[in-house]
Amino acid sequence: MDVGSTYAHVLEGRLRIKVAGVKGSPDGAARVEARLGSIDGVFAVAANPMTGSVLVEYDPATVQQGGIIGALRALGCLPPAAGDEPPQPKLLVRLAGAVAQAATEAALQQALGALGSLTTISPWGSHC
Repeated sequence: MDVGSTYAHVLEGRLRIKVAGVKGSPDGAARVEARLGSIDGVFAVAANPMTGSVLVEYDPATVQQGGIIGALRALGCLPPAAGDEPPQPKLLVRLAGAVAQAATEAALQQALGALGSLTTISPWGSHC
């Protein structure tokens, strides 16, 4: 399972994971401990603000690793799963540019079509 962390160690009923938002942040560590500790089946949570390591002991019959990882993602401590990522801004910018270009081309074609149907009247006659 890709968890979006630089380190994860998993044994049945025990998960240790590095969480950047915990390192150097006692408040972040307390938030993680409170949130993970509220999950049914989690027995103990220790978030170390010195190392950024979070140790979770849980009952695998009650909660799965994915539920714990999902809670960390919901807190913003881990990046979204690969399939859950929003579209990249570059893609949206390219799409917006393509739509704008298509609209401009359509407007120009319509304007040129309207100009092509006009007859030119010259004060000097038709021989100029």
